[in-house]
Amino acid sequence: MKKPLLITTFSVVMLSLQLSGCTSQPARKVPTVEPGSMSKPDRVVPVASKIQKQPDVAATPAIDKKDKQDKKKTNRGRGASKPEAVRLPQRHVQRPYRANGYAARLTGDFASNPQTLAFIEQMVRRHGFDRRYLNYIFSNTRATPFLQKMAYRDAFPVKKNRKSRKGNWTRYRNLFLTEDTIRRGVQFWRQNRVALQRAEQRYGVPQEYILGIIGVETRYGGNVGKNRAIDALATMGFNNPRRGRYFQKELESFLLMTRRTGMNPLQPMSSYAGALGLCQFMPSNIKRYGVDHDSNGVCNLWHPADAIGSVANYLRQHGWRPGTPVAVLASTQGSKHRNFKSSYKKTHSLSTMQRHGIYPLEPIGQKVRLLRMSTYNGDEVWLAGYNFYVITRYNHSSKYAMAVHQLAQAIRQRIKPGTIRMASAR
Repeated sequence: MKKPLLITTFSVVMLSLQLSGCTSQPARKVPTVEPGSMSKPDRVVPVASKIQKQPDVAATPAIDKKDKQDKKKTNRGRGASKPEAVRLPQRHVQRPYRANGYAARLTGDFASNPQTLAFIEQMVRRHGFDRRYLNYIFSNTRATPFLQKMAYRDAFPVKKNRKSRKGNWTRYRNLFLTEDTIRRGVQFWRQNRVALQRAEQRYGVPQEYILGIIGVETRYGGNVGKNRAIDALATMGFNNPRRGRYFQKELESFLLMTRRTGMNPLQPMSSYAGALGLCQFMPSNIKRYGVDHDSNGVCNLWHPADAIGSVANYLRQHGWRPGTPVAVLASTQGSKHRNFKSSYKKTHSLSTMQRHGIYPLEPIGQKVRLLRMSTYNGDEVWLAGYNFYVITRYNHSSKYAMAVHQLAQAIRQRIKPGTIRMASAR
């Protein structure tokens, strides 16, 4: 009878040990920490539970990326939780134009230029640019030997001899009034006839004068510049003690424009002075006078329609007077006319000109400007109206404005033979 009592006692002891967890039986194993949950030590899952439950994809290192993608695709549409959306880096979300790169410090041609460092500081403080982004841009900006030479010439101009050489107008004219330029102008008119007509109707500027300016500036897009705009503006701005501040303002406008339009500032080409597009606007003028003439939401001066509308708007904003002539040839009698100097700025009454032996060959207004254009055969005498002065607002030169005028008339002759228009259609 003592034996059964011993067995019963032993059974009671074993039962108490099991209840206290002090024994190691195959049915109960030591809890383990689930992979990927080390940041949460209180999350303990028995190994036995893993046999009954599908392992978590994100917490199982043994599953490769392809298996994860397949798992996510399979879970979709079956009530499974949606995978977390992919988040782009912050710069791509807020600033799409900053897709080029970042740099912790400034390197390259302008690394030791104190004006560049001050300009970067100004753009960061005034316009909220990222310093690392500007470091990247200016680290990839180059002061080429050609641009350095042009900056030096602009900073230290050589005084020209006031006595001009004979035939300087003829030489200048031959640069622009060529058969190739006229032919390109006619072709450009045919390709953009609708945009030109709308510009004339809206701004009152004749189509031929819009064509004349684009032809003189870039040969209708054939020569928009061989230098990167960022290189030209930075070199002229940071290496030019005379007009550096002006070019730095243009550089500021250029960077703001590229940010506004999403353009890569390292790509646009320009003249050595930083003029842009088919119509060669300086960056600050794009915001003032640029027109989205094709209504696509962006003013792109490399697009013919926008360049056409912008030129017309520029002339209109500077006072173009529809229905008034630009310039006419004049005949001279006697020697009194030599008392008047050639100038597109100074005006004279037509009656005064006539009293001194200067007579227009075609109708002109009562207020005129006297122009002498030097040819190999002597001076041509012209009387110019106010619209001639407006053209000089594009480029402050009598020869430039006369080249635009004569190219405009040459193109019109090709388009409509026998019609020379000195005034607007209005």
